[in-house]
Amino acid sequence: MTKFSFLGAIILSLGIVLLTMPDLAEARRLGGGGSFGSRPSYSKSYQKPAAPTSSQTKQAAPGASPMGGRGMFGGLLGGMLMGGLLGSLFFGGGFSGISFIDILLIGGGLFLLMRFLRSRQPATQTAGGPARVHDMNRGAWDNLRSSQQHAASTAPDYPAGFDAEDFLQGAKAAYTRLQAAWDARDLNDLRQFTSEDVFAEIQAQAAADPNPGKTEILLLEATLLEVKTLGNQTIATVLFDTMLREDSTSAPAEQVREAWHFSRYESGGEKHWVVEGIQQLEK
Repeated sequence: MTKFSFLGAIILSLGIVLLTMPDLAEARRLGGGGSFGSRPSYSKSYQKPAAPTSSQTKQAAPGASPMGGRGMFGGLLGGMLMGGLLGSLFFGGGFSGISFIDILLIGGGLFLLMRFLRSRQPATQTAGGPARVHDMNRGAWDNLRSSQQHAASTAPDYPAGFDAEDFLQGAKAAYTRLQAAWDARDLNDLRQFTSEDVFAEIQAQAAADPNPGKTEILLLEATLLEVKTLGNQTIATVLFDTMLREDSTSAPAEQVREAWHFSRYESGGEKHWVVEGIQQLEK
């Protein structure tokens, strides 16, 4: 076997392996979509408002499996090509000098590699094209606005001297900053604004998924659900109603509803607000 035949066999074998391997795990937002922390869950029932009927959209049909586009290479044809290449590598006799077959092998290998790399680019769209993505995003937007109107009509009583508007501005800034810190896996920044229990969970998630991500926050609304005082500690629960993408390949945007529990000691202990818990709410 010539070195050209060997190179072609290696390239094509690598291309087939890459095409048949499972997709990498999707990136996740801060907290990974779970509920955790030392602060108990929101104590009052929060009723989800009815979605506006004028903006209801049909659910998209389930898309094809990620392996569907490469089923031919992952099945019979892939097995035949892999078997032939392995046979030529281990037993010889199939290649004797550069030939038209060698050129096909090298060209095919390069084609498969290019196809693999392009499939990993952030250009995925859902079935139905941009129009369907727009309709689904618009439905989520309308539902989010309805949720905010409902939350605003059930505002809690605030302790004396508590500036709700100023606090919510800070809470939204903290949400954005912590998401960015999580994407960068900046544990030092995350540690400043989280309790010990919350940071321990985030640290464990970062160890399990150390690869940086990219959370796109398209819309962020914050509403105070509850503010109370326990001894010298003030606890505020904020509903974050957002539209976001957990990675650049996700489409359309997803509506995420979470209750974040913030706490601060008025005397002694931490003087600034920290996140003591994250709770998932029904969408």
